[in-house]
Amino acid sequence: MMPLLAAMLLGSCRGDEGPMGPEGPMGPQGPAGPAGEAGRDGRDGQDGSDGQDVEGFKTLEYTFEVKQNDWTLEGKDTDEPYFKYSFNFVELTQDIIDHGLITAYALYDEGFQGTLPVTRFRSAKNDKEETIYYTELVDYEFAPGTFNFYVSYSDFFVDERPEALQFKVVVHYY
Repeated sequence: MMPLLAAMLLGSCRGDEGPMGPEGPMGPQGPAGPAGEAGRDGRDGQDGSDGQDVEGFKTLEYTFEVKQNDWTLEGKDTDEPYFKYSFNFVELTQDIIDHGLITAYALYDEGFQGTLPVTRFRSAKNDKEETIYYTELVDYEFAPGTFNFYVSYSDFFVDERPEALQFKVVVHYY
């Protein structure tokens, strides 16, 4: 019995096998074949317009202040009332709107500013001294010659006007 067991153990040992192909162990790598034909050239794209020089780049910065009494209530008799204030902004032309970048910020205490639109979480006490939580959204829009700022509240409470706010508008254009 011992010779049979020894034969089975020794006969079943194998060394490391090479890589396996779909038909069994693979032989050594052969030489590379000839290169194929080159593909056809692709179609050229349409030329774009050339960029503009940085020398013509301009930046304008304006600060606007809206006092608490300046806010106007819009949509009072609707389900979605909001406060609005419009500034005449004669420097804002259609050309600047079409080819420039306009960014507005709300300026807060201690030098902080928030890029509009800004959503702030607020709380207040009601007549029963209960704390009411809501959000305040400050937003903007513009058209040639006009810049509008908006404040709306998630609870649509409009008995009090928004606090006075300062805004900074930055205009980049060529």
